[in-house]
Amino acid sequence: MSIDDLKNLDDLKNLDVTAGLHPSPMSASALDDRPLVSVLVPAYNEELKIVDSLTQIHEHMVGLAARYRFELLVVDDGSTDNTSALAKEFASTHAGVKLKTLPVNMRLGEALRCGFAMSIGDIVVVLDADLSYSVDHIDTMLRVMREEHAKVVVASPYMKGGETTAIPWHRQVMSREVNRLLSATSQSKVKTVTGMVRAYDGMFIRSLPLKSMGPEINTEILYKAQVLRARVAEVPAHLDWSDQTERMAKRKVSIRFSTTSKLLMFNSFLFRPIQFFIIPGLLLFAVAAWSTISLLLGVIHDARYAVGSLHDRFMHAVGDAWQYRPHTFLIAGFSFLLAVQLISLGVLAAQAKRYFEELFYAANRSRRRTD
Repeated sequence: MSIDDLKNLDDLKNLDVTAGLHPSPMSASALDDRPLVSVLVPAYNEELKIVDSLTQIHEHMVGLAARYRFELLVVDDGSTDNTSALAKEFASTHAGVKLKTLPVNMRLGEALRCGFAMSIGDIVVVLDADLSYSVDHIDTMLRVMREEHAKVVVASPYMKGGETTAIPWHRQVMSREVNRLLSATSQSKVKTVTGMVRAYDGMFIRSLPLKSMGPEINTEILYKAQVLRARVAEVPAHLDWSDQTERMAKRKVSIRFSTTSKLLMFNSFLFRPIQFFIIPGLLLFAVAAWSTISLLLGVIHDARYAVGSLHDRFMHAVGDAWQYRPHTFLIAGFSFLLAVQLISLGVLAAQAKRYFEELFYAANRSRRRTD
């Protein structure tokens, strides 16, 4: 037996025969063809609900283990209560749970951007920390995303089949009307444009450049998805606040339009700016035309009964009309000038929107190629 043979025997003694029987986690995940779902939960001062919500989400995702792998991401948005400590304790005792704590309250936009950047899933599902949408919506959104090959699936209480329960009437009216305006001005026809509970294609949402700081980020995502011609689907959802009496007592809702509502209404301008100029312009043009026709008919009538040449009779009739109806001249003139200006601004706004969308689309495609 040669020295080389002895070396080979030593190698066999040192060989770990269990390596093939117990693959590393990395090799296991590499061989696992189940999609990875990142469940993202942004939270701010949710100590009353956070543990119960995370427990329900974790148990639900464990129940889907035959079809999906998952990670549960919690982004604490600088809470001033015990939300972060409770989430940290939960993460320490449950596998697949990660916590990111922001130093101060950065608002929903930053919390979502942070969560998207943390995620590694094939699909990213965003849920409210208070589970005002039940965990059952996860199954529906995942199914629709797979069946319709959508990049975004929106849970919608305002579409046909959706419903709301125990929402304060003034908040519901405000939310429904804002969404109606946004839906009317968008080309996607999504009924709940402002909703946060959604499922996203992981690569798509992580590649999307977002800048909004508040809840208007949800509208921004749909607008940019529309620019990129991404498929957006919507599923009926149940928005339920029936078990939030204590929480809502601490967070009183004002009927006044908040800064967020104003920004959301402004976002409707981004969807279709031409409507905000052309429609008022056409209305003013109609007022100018009606006033002008009214004046012209009055002048013709007076000129028929005046004496002198045609020119004299016409000028005399115009003078009488100015003397007795000066406001009609002013209304017709100002309405016509404003109509021309608004229609011109509408055309320019539509052109600028088109240029922006083309540049955004081209830049996004170019970035994906370089990545």
